[in-house]
Amino acid sequence: MFQNHITTSDGKFLDGENEFRFIGCNMYELANVDPSIAEKMLLSAKDQGFDVIRFWTFDGIKINNLKSVFDTAAKLNLRLIPVLADNWGYLQTDVINDEWYLNGYKKNYIKHTLDITAEFSDRKEILLWELINEPASDDFDCVYNFAKDVINHIRKNNSSHLLSVGTIGGIGDKFGNEFSRLNSSYFKKLYSLPGLDAVSIHDYSFNSTIAERLDIHQRFKGKNTSSVIMKNLDKIINFFPEMIDRFTLKNYQDVYDIPLTIRSLWQRYISKNIQTAKALKKPVYIGEIGFKKRMGVLRNTVIEKEFNKYLDSEVSGILLWSFESESMSKDGHGYGFDESDGIKEVIERIKIKHRL
Repeated sequence: MFQNHITTSDGKFLDGENEFRFIGCNMYELANVDPSIAEKMLLSAKDQGFDVIRFWTFDGIKINNLKSVFDTAAKLNLRLIPVLADNWGYLQTDVINDEWYLNGYKKNYIKHTLDITAEFSDRKEILLWELINEPASDDFDCVYNFAKDVINHIRKNNSSHLLSVGTIGGIGDKFGNEFSRLNSSYFKKLYSLPGLDAVSIHDYSFNSTIAERLDIHQRFKGKNTSSVIMKNLDKIINFFPEMIDRFTLKNYQDVYDIPLTIRSLWQRYISKNIQTAKALKKPVYIGEIGFKKRMGVLRNTVIEKEFNKYLDSEVSGILLWSFESESMSKDGHGYGFDESDGIKEVIERIKIKHRL
C-alpha cells in the first residue's frame, strides 16, 4: 500500500522525499470491463514491469468497477492516471466540440468529474487526473477557459491529487486553424495555469505521415472508406523511409530523421514543449507513445532507443500505447502490443539503465 500522495517540486514528481519516475502503459478499457478481467489486466501490466496505468473514466463509468481497479492497483503498487473525458468520443455519450468546451461540459461532465474526484480524493494510488484526452478546438480560449473552470471546481473538494490535461504536444494540438499546430505558445499558456501540476505530451512521430494522421482522423469520424484510402496511401509514402529505418536499425541500432518530415517536425516541437515544462518547473510525462506493429521485431529496438532518449532528457515518465492484455483496449491503428511482443525484457533493461 502506498504511504504518500504524489506531489511535485522543481519539475519533478515526488513520492514523499524521493523522486518518482516511471514507465507505464495505456489500457483505456480497464475500468469498463468486468472487475475480474481488469484484475488480470493489472496483474499482467505489473508482470511486464509497468509502474503506471492510464485509462478512461468517463461519465457513465460504474463506480464499483472504478473502486475495484483502485483497490487492485493499491495491492500491486501500481499508480494510476484516470482520464475524465476524450475529445474523440469513444466510450462516452457527450459530443466534444467548441460548444461543449464553452458550455456543454457543464451539463454532464462537470458533475461526473466533481463526484469521482471528490469520492476518491484519499486514494494514494492515483498519480494524477487528466481533465480530457487530446483536446482540440477552433478557438484556444475555449479549451483554456474550460480547463481553468474545471480546475477551480475540483480544488474545492480535492486538494490531494495532481491535475493535468492529456495534450498531444509536438505538432498535434489544434487550438485554432491547422497552422495553430505550429504555435507552441498556446501549449505554454495552457500549462501556465497554476492549477495544472504536470505537462502531458503524446508522441506518435516515428511512423507518422500526413496520410497516416488523416487515416486516424477519418476513422475517428466514422469515415471508414476515406480511412482505408489514407491507410493505403500511407503505406506507399512510408515504403522507402521504412526501408531506411530497417537498414539503420539492423546495422546501427539507430534511425536518422529526414528534415521537414512529420517525424522531424513533431520531435522538434516536442523538444520545445519539454523546455516549456522545465521553464515552468512542472514535471513532463509522455502520456502516450506508439510504434507500429509492422516494424516487427525491430519495434522493440525503437522502443528502447526512444525511451532511453526521453529518460535521458529528464522526462519523468513514459506510457506506451496500447497494452492489449486479455484482448482488451484494442488499438485500431496498428500501435497495440500484448504479452507476446517481448516488451518485458525491454522494460527491464531500461529500468536498470535509469535506476527506476
